[in-house]
Amino acid sequence: MATVQAECASNEARLLVGAAARTAGEEARQRASEAEDERKRTAAVQEQAKRDTQAAQEQAKKLQEAANEEKKKATAAQEAANASKKAAEEQVKAANFAKKEAERKLKEGIQPVVTPTPAEVSAAKRKVQYREDLFHFAVAGVAGGGKSSLINAFRGLRDKDAGSAATGVTQTTLAMARYASPNAEYPYVWYDIPGAGTLKIPDWQYFNAQGLYVFDCIIVLFDNRFTMTDIAILTNCKRFKIPTYIVRSKADQHIRNIMKDMGYDSDDDENGDQRKKVYQAARQQFIQQMRQIVKENLENYNMPDQRVYIVSNESMFGVVKERQPRQVIDEIELLNDLIGEAQNRKAEEAANASKKAAEEKVREANVAREEAEGKLAQGIQPLVTPTPDEVSHNKQLAQYREDLFHIAVAGTAGGGKSSLINAFRGLRNNDIGAAATGVIETTTAIARCPDPNPDYSYVWYDVPGAGTLKIPDWQYFNSQGLYIYDCIIVLFNDRFTATEIAVLTNCRRFKIPTYIVRSKADSHIRDLMKDEGYNSDDGGGDKKKKLYQAASQKFIQQTRQSVKDNLENAKMPDQRVYIVSNETMLSVVKEERPRKVIDEIELLSDLIWAAQARRLGCSEALVATTVKKMLQSIRANSGI
Repeated sequence: MATVQAECASNEARLLVGAAARTAGEEARQRASEAEDERKRTAAVQEQAKRDTQAAQEQAKKLQEAANEEKKKATAAQEAANASKKAAEEQVKAANFAKKEAERKLKEGIQPVVTPTPAEVSAAKRKVQYREDLFHFAVAGVAGGGKSSLINAFRGLRDKDAGSAATGVTQTTLAMARYASPNAEYPYVWYDIPGAGTLKIPDWQYFNAQGLYVFDCIIVLFDNRFTMTDIAILTNCKRFKIPTYIVRSKADQHIRNIMKDMGYDSDDDENGDQRKKVYQAARQQFIQQMRQIVKENLENYNMPDQRVYIVSNESMFGVVKERQPRQVIDEIELLNDLIGEAQNRKAEEAANASKKAAEEKVREANVAREEAEGKLAQGIQPLVTPTPDEVSHNKQLAQYREDLFHIAVAGTAGGGKSSLINAFRGLRNNDIGAAATGVIETTTAIARCPDPNPDYSYVWYDVPGAGTLKIPDWQYFNSQGLYIYDCIIVLFNDRFTATEIAVLTNCRRFKIPTYIVRSKADSHIRDLMKDEGYNSDDGGGDKKKKLYQAASQKFIQQTRQSVKDNLENAKMPDQRVYIVSNETMLSVVKEERPRKVIDEIELLSDLIWAAQARRLGCSEALVATTVKKMLQSIRANSGI
C-alpha cells in the first residue's frame, strides 16, 4: 500500500516535473520568439534610421547646394546692382555736367544748334505749299525792316493795292504769308515771314521756328542795324546751303536823315541845287557805312564776305514796273541776281537731293542735354541777381551821386536813344557835346551826359542798344547795370519787342520807375501820309492838314493798342506809352513854339516830377507847384 502510494507520488512528481519542463520550454520558446521579434523590430528601426539619416543627409546636401546657389545669385545681383548704381551715378554726373554746360552757354549767349527732323521738314514744306516746279523766296529779318513793302515792290504793287502784303506801324505779319508772282512768265513765290524780335518770335529761334530751311533762297532784310538775327539766319543758311542776299532797305529814308544831320533844310533851298550836292554826299556816306558795317560783322563771326544790296522800296517798285527811277542804288542788280539764282538753282537741286537728305539726319543727344536745350529752346532765361560788389562797381562806372537823379535811356538798337537824349538836353545831333548818333551802332559803351541846365540836377545815360552783335537781347538789363538807375526810359522805334519786356520786368523786380516812349513819331506819321497818297511836291494846304490829322490819330491809336496788347500778353500791368518826336522835344526844352506836340510836354513834366519826388525828397505839394510853373512856362512859350 505504501509502495503504491509512493509510486503514485513519484508518477505525480514526474508529471509535475514534465509539466513544469514543458511550461518552462514553452516560456523559453515564447521568450525566444519575442526576443527574435524584438531583434527584428530593432533591426527594422535601425534600418529605417539609417535610411532616414541618409535621406536627411541628402536633403541637407541639397539645401546646402541650393543655399550656395542662392548666395551665388545674391552675390551676382549685388554686383549687378553696384554696377547699375555706378552707371546711374555716372549718368547723373554727366547729366549735371551737361545741364551746367547748357546753362553756362545760355548765360554767355551761345545758342543751341537744332537740326529739324525729316518729319519737320516735310511738315514745313506742306505748310508753305512747296512745289518742285516753283522757286520759293523767303524775305526774313527783324521786325520793322520793311519785308512786306519790299515784297509788294518785287511784285509790282504798292502797299495799298489789292492783293498786296499787309503793312503797318504794328507787327501786321503774324503768320507766314504766301504771294505768287503776278507775272506768269516767272514761276516765283514770295513769302512774307513774321518779323523776328517781337514777343511772338524770339530772335534766335527765328530760323527754325519759321521753317526757313525749306526755301530755295532767303533775302535777309534789315533796316536800322545789322543784328544777331541776321547773323543767325546767315549761319543757318550756310548750314543748309541756302543762297542768301543781304538787303538794306529804306535807303531813301536814311539818306534823308543824314541830309538833315548835315544841316539841309528844304525850306532854305528854293531851286534845289543845294539838295543835289547834299544828297550825293549823304548817299555816298550811307553806302560806305553800310558796306563797311556788314563786312566787319561778317568778319567778327568768321563768315565769308558777302555783298549787301542797298535799296529803297520805291525805287524797286519803279524798276519792276520798267520805269526810270531817279535814285537807283542796287535795285536793278538785286533783281537781276535773284532771277539768275532762280534759273541756276533748280538745275542743281536734283544732283544735291541725296546729299541734303544725308545732311538732314538727326543725331540723338542724351536725356539731360535734351532737357537742358529744350528749356533753352522754350526761351526760359536764367534769373540773375547782381551781387553787392557788382552794384557798387556799376555805380562807380556811372559816377553815381546821391544828390543827382540818374536817368537811363535804354532799348533796342536803332530806337533813337542818343537823339532823344540830345533833345532832352537842348542839343541837336551835330552840336558840340551832343551824344553820338549815326546809321551804325555808335554807342558801344554807356555814355554819361549831365544836363547843361544847372537848375536841373539830372544826369542822362546813353545805354548801348540791345539786339546788336555786341549786346544780346536777354542779357541787356544786367550786362548794362541798369539796376542802379533812379529812372529808366524804355525807348522803342519800329516794334515793341522782347527787349522792352525784359527791361520792364527787371525794373519791376528792382522797383525802378519806367517810362515807355515811342520815338520818331514824325517819321512814322509822314510814312502813313505817303501811304494815303500824300506827295510833298503837291504843296501844303488843307489836304496836307487833313492827311496829317488822320495819320497822326491812326499812329497814336495803333501804338497805344500795340503796347497794351504786348503788356497783356506778357502778363504785366497796363502802362502809358509816351509818343514823341525828337525835333518837337527839342523845341519844348528850348521853350520855342513846336507846331506838332503829342506827349512831349507830359513826358518832360512827369520826369521832373519823378526827379523831385524820388531823388530830391521834396513834398508832394512842392513838387506839384514846381511842375505846374514849369508847364505854364513851356505852354506859354509854345503857344499851346
